Amino acid sequence: MSRIALLLCLTLSSAAWGAAPKKAEPVLPGEKAQLVESAVALETADEARQVAEAYLAAAAGKGERGALETLLGGATLRAREFRLEGYKIVGREKHKLEKGKVEDLLAFVEAIDATGRAGLSQLAQGMELSEITAEEAMQIVKLTRQRAKAFLATHPVFAYLARVDKPVYWHPENPFRTLLAQAGAKGEYTAELDLFWIETARGQAVRKWPLRVVRFQSGGQDSGLKILPASDWNAE
Repeated sequence: MSRIALLLCLTLSSAAWGAAPKKAEPVLPGEKAQLVESAVALETADEARQVAEAYLAAAAGKGERGALETLLGGATLRAREFRLEGYKIVGREKHKLEKGKVEDLLAFVEAIDATGRAGLSQLAQGMELSEITAEEAMQIVKLTRQRAKAFLATHPVFAYLARVDKPVYWHPENPFRTLLAQAGAKGEYTAELDLFWIETARGQAVRKWPLRVVRFQSGGQDSGLKILPASDWNAE
């Protein structure tokens, strides 16, 4: 079975394969979270820049390896084995600060999860888990895309942090779920995002890619500044 299909099955199978009663359609919040964007000069040596530089240096084997633990959810084996041959910070997006209600986040996540469970349940009728193909798994992702777009439109920073429009959203150890569980059932939250553009070169091939520094605060919990793992993050 493909990696994408396996991730989906791990997350959804416990609920989808039972005969649980059908729940009422969740009511999604229509109110947008407050979003403030602030331009930051590339050379600004603020805390987010320092966290990014420390992580890059550690990944290149030139800094304290402990900086790898700034990855949201902790450093995986893959992250510890990854090595950058060279890098340069070449760009920086506007700092984004989002303020909203935890209960709105929970409502969107519940709605997306419910749609995914229903999709898997339909595909799974008469089949074993091992029969779920990558194509079928991607169909489940497509089924949740409309809700994901609504989430991104109203709560863009947190939805981006959660990867609501990516297959990795369904990974059972997606670190956003721990953040949300710790936030409680209601209250105010803030989510911050600083996106840096990194340039690396291998021979004549030059690659430009994003490095995201994020922070989530709610209910007395504070993640601190963390590096959002790459979109192909996995528990191994």
